[in-house]
Amino acid sequence: MTSNSLEFSPFMFIVLALSYLAISFSLGVMLHSSFMYEDKNGIKKESRKAWTLCMAAGAGVTGWMFYYGYFVNFGR
Repeated sequence: MTSNSLEFSPFMFIVLALSYLAISFSLGVMLHSSFMYEDKNGIKKESRKAWTLCMAAGAGVTGWMFYYGYFVNFGR
Protein backbone atom coordinates (compact mmCIF):
# COMPACT_ATOMS: atom_id res chain seq x y z
CA MET A 1 0.00 0.00 0.00
CA THR A 2 1.39 3.40 -0.92
CA SER A 3 0.53 6.67 0.71
CA ASN A 4 -0.22 9.64 -1.49
CA SER A 5 0.79 12.95 0.06
CA LEU A 6 -1.03 15.12 -2.48
CA GLU A 7 -3.86 17.15 -1.04
CA PHE A 8 -5.26 17.82 -4.51
CA SER A 9 -4.92 15.15 -7.16
CA PRO A 10 -4.56 16.01 -10.86
CA PHE A 11 -7.96 14.44 -11.51
CA MET A 12 -9.49 16.84 -8.98
CA PHE A 13 -8.06 19.83 -10.86
CA ILE A 14 -9.49 18.48 -14.12
CA VAL A 15 -12.92 18.07 -12.53
CA LEU A 16 -12.72 21.59 -11.04
CA ALA A 17 -11.73 23.09 -14.40
CA LEU A 18 -14.51 21.30 -16.28
CA SER A 19 -17.03 22.27 -13.59
CA TYR A 20 -15.90 25.89 -13.78
CA LEU A 21 -16.29 25.95 -17.56
CA ALA A 22 -19.71 24.30 -17.47
CA ILE A 23 -21.09 26.56 -14.74
CA SER A 24 -19.68 29.76 -16.27
CA PHE A 25 -21.07 28.81 -19.70
CA SER A 26 -24.50 28.12 -18.18
CA LEU A 27 -24.51 31.44 -16.34
CA GLY A 28 -23.35 33.23 -19.48
CA VAL A 29 -26.16 31.68 -21.52
CA MET A 30 -28.74 32.68 -18.90
CA LEU A 31 -27.38 36.23 -18.79
CA HIS A 32 -27.32 36.41 -22.58
CA SER A 33 -30.92 35.28 -22.93
CA SER A 34 -32.02 37.78 -20.30
CA PHE A 35 -29.98 40.57 -21.88
CA MET A 36 -31.08 39.88 -25.45
CA TYR A 37 -34.77 39.20 -24.93
CA GLU A 38 -35.63 41.44 -21.99
CA ASP A 39 -33.22 44.39 -21.78
CA LYS A 40 -32.41 44.85 -25.46
CA ASN A 41 -31.63 48.53 -26.02
CA GLY A 42 -30.54 48.86 -29.64
CA ILE A 43 -28.35 45.73 -29.63
CA LYS A 44 -28.81 43.18 -32.40
CA LYS A 45 -29.95 39.70 -31.44
CA GLU A 46 -26.80 38.06 -32.87
CA SER A 47 -24.34 40.54 -31.36
CA ARG A 48 -20.87 39.09 -30.71
CA LYS A 49 -20.14 41.94 -28.30
CA ALA A 50 -23.14 41.05 -26.13
CA TRP A 51 -22.24 37.34 -26.21
CA THR A 52 -18.65 38.09 -25.12
CA LEU A 53 -19.84 40.42 -22.37
CA CYS A 54 -22.28 37.84 -21.02
CA MET A 55 -19.70 35.03 -21.12
CA ALA A 56 -17.21 37.25 -19.27
CA ALA A 57 -19.85 38.09 -16.67
CA GLY A 58 -20.67 34.39 -16.28
CA ALA A 59 -16.99 33.56 -15.83
CA GLY A 60 -16.59 36.38 -13.32
CA VAL A 61 -19.56 35.32 -11.21
CA THR A 62 -18.46 31.68 -11.30
CA GLY A 63 -14.91 32.65 -10.40
CA TRP A 64 -16.18 34.62 -7.43
CA MET A 65 -18.30 31.66 -6.29
CA PHE A 66 -15.36 29.23 -6.59
CA TYR A 67 -13.01 31.64 -4.77
CA TYR A 68 -15.53 32.34 -2.02
CA GLY A 69 -16.23 28.62 -1.59
CA TYR A 70 -12.52 27.91 -1.28
CA PHE A 71 -12.05 30.77 1.20
CA VAL A 72 -14.96 29.67 3.39
CA ASN A 73 -13.92 26.01 3.42
CA PHE A 74 -10.12 26.22 3.52
CA GLY A 75 -9.15 29.83 4.23
CA ARG A 76 -10.02 29.93 7.89
